[in-house]
Amino acid sequence: MRSHFKLTVGLALGGGAARGISHLGVIRALEREQIPIDLIVGTSIGAIIGGAYAATRQVDALEDKVRQVLSSEEFRTNRLSFLKETKKRRGGLFFSVTNLIRRGIIFGVSNLRPSFLSAERFANSLAAILPDVQIEDLQIPFGAVALDIHAATEVVLTRGRLRQAAAASSAIPGILPPVRMNGRKLIDGGWVDKIPVLPAFKLGADVVIAVDITKDLDSARDYRRGVDIMVRANSIKDATLVGFSRRMADLVIEPDVGKIHWADFGDFENCITRGDEAVTRAIPQIREVLRHERLLSIVRPGGRKRLAVRQLRHPDLRLCVE
Repeated sequence: MRSHFKLTVGLALGGGAARGISHLGVIRALEREQIPIDLIVGTSIGAIIGGAYAATRQVDALEDKVRQVLSSEEFRTNRLSFLKETKKRRGGLFFSVTNLIRRGIIFGVSNLRPSFLSAERFANSLAAILPDVQIEDLQIPFGAVALDIHAATEVVLTRGRLRQAAAASSAIPGILPPVRMNGRKLIDGGWVDKIPVLPAFKLGADVVIAVDITKDLDSARDYRRGVDIMVRANSIKDATLVGFSRRMADLVIEPDVGKIHWADFGDFENCITRGDEAVTRAIPQIREVLRHERLLSIVRPGGRKRLAVRQLRHPDLRLCVE
């Protein structure tokens, strides 16, 4: 029987493309410090790394698989090189997509193929990292966040094929095609939930450790061109979503990866190190949060009251768990 005083610790892994390789370092450090990981919810790259770890609990083997994929000729020759051309600009993913649309590159490619990046190559990369298993059979309870573009609903995928769920959670609009799953048409979950803290609580976490790999909002400047105003507005929207999630988390881990371009997967060793370092710095705080919550669980048996209060303050109007 599950102890009333046993905390369920959830890990909310945020989206951020290449910066998300730092999730490997986060998991490695949590394992080393014997911090429990009882539940994982991931958005985009967080769904890929989180789902792969939830399947095996073997972070060493997972790191090896990721290194092999990112070092392979097939991965290095994909179209991400086009997206890295904005590395010296401050716009991030939205700027990259907007810039390519403005130049007609995405439109031109989309007339010839289903997506800007090769969906087949992406599927091959996922297959090299993720086992072909059902989410229900994973060793750690897991959810992948995606956006249903028809119902305008955030969806947390907790059943079905793991590879398909990770692909749906990572289907960047304009870059990869939507994924049909459970009767829905799904795209990248990062467009509605950058760090899936509330979904982690929804799936049963008592304490949620969030991993934020987003980039800080740049200082304001004089925006004259329409595309710059568009990019700035989107950045503000993203920062607002991130702030919403961070306020709900019990603790936020912040790997120092903000200066890494979101499409620069070549810097993966540095990303892993930054993730490990961020957790190592936060260990005293993590232990204190867990100690405090255990004490509260003793004086407040069965207490899910704090979650209820959070949901009242931050109502999830369009969140669906399935």
